[in-house]
Amino acid sequence: MGRWLWIVGLMLTGCSLFSPTPQGDLNLTRGTAQPESWTMMARVVVQHPQGSDSGRLEWHLSGVDQQLELLSPLGNTVARVTSNPVQTHLILADRREFVSSDPSALTESVLGYAWPLSGLPWWLRGQPDPGEFAHIERDEQQHIRQLNQAGWVIHYAGWRQIGEEWLPGLLTLERKPVRLRIKVDRWVLGQGQ
Repeated sequence: MGRWLWIVGLMLTGCSLFSPTPQGDLNLTRGTAQPESWTMMARVVVQHPQGSDSGRLEWHLSGVDQQLELLSPLGNTVARVTSNPVQTHLILADRREFVSSDPSALTESVLGYAWPLSGLPWWLRGQPDPGEFAHIERDEQQHIRQLNQAGWVIHYAGWRQIGEEWLPGLLTLERKPVRLRIKVDRWVLGQGQ
């Protein structure tokens, strides 16, 4: 049922998800000290063997705990994933709940495609996961253009300096047969809870 809500939302929005003029600029709100938590709001398109889905993504990280909320283009929660190094908990819009110690396997079995939750905290910020081997290609400004890590190929574009941070505005994560395209609208960095 949750998957069908996502698909209906897709049909209602058409192809406007990645228009040349974004709905919002890439913004950063910063606390006074080094950030301990961060939030990213973005638009997302997922291409997978069953078709493609699009919508919004709200992603929160505090320490080792992360929460990923997938929303339909109309703003309805399709799935909420809460993950830490011990377990991952996934709740669908119809309130069905799933728990696993393997986040990629859980998201793949329930959503139909794997979300690389272990690498996301690093990759979304334009950095390799320090615990994994990585092959990195950089652009002329020394920003990562392409990162190959943990079987995923991540392409970066739209780097912008916001305060003292350089953050990507567009990411494409690929691992056959899945392709995730994330257009970041806003970053919020702050102190832990």
